[in-house]
Amino acid sequence: MAQRIMELTIDDSEARREINFLKTHMTPRQFNQAMYGVFRETGRHIGTILRKDLPKKYHVAKMGDITSTVQKPQMQMSNSNVGCVIPLRGPRKSIGGYYAAKGSARGWESTRKKYRVTARIVKGVESKLPAKMDDGGMPPFRNIPSKLGKVTFAREGKARFPIVSVKGIAIPQMPMNRSREDVERDIDSFLHKRIEQRVTALIVNGR
Repeated sequence: MAQRIMELTIDDSEARREINFLKTHMTPRQFNQAMYGVFRETGRHIGTILRKDLPKKYHVAKMGDITSTVQKPQMQMSNSNVGCVIPLRGPRKSIGGYYAAKGSARGWESTRKKYRVTARIVKGVESKLPAKMDDGGMPPFRNIPSKLGKVTFAREGKARFPIVSVKGIAIPQMPMNRSREDVERDIDSFLHKRIEQRVTALIVNGR
């Protein structure tokens, strides 16, 4: 399982001023509860943000595949820092199984015929697999039609077996790579709105 951690921290100076306003006008208990609520709601909204942003850059088969990677937010509260981390967990996806692929040969031709396997992972780009995989130094192959299906495999050595499936990027890696700018912008925007709402509530209701 691939695991990545999304860290939500307050870097925006205006948001910092608003947080300091809350801290000044609340008891420590009230402040902690307020910030817990802000981060809890933001953490719950992460799935919505990822479902919107990841498909802009990557081929994702189902929106549920994204939702299932988002784990429960973990709050981090101290005298000098407020924030939370969002664990993202999910396996790397197979080339030719999850991600559509091109390049194949029938039966034993798959071991002798020279061809390159390409995969549709990034939008607008065909990712070309290396001629030889790092593990084992053997070329990736797709034996179609066969009981192996459309999945890409590579041998671990020169012998016929064992073989291992070739994997592409895991969904938890996407918001840390090409989708990073979109995801961070939308998280910051939602987080800031939640902080503003909490400041308004304090001014209007006195708590």
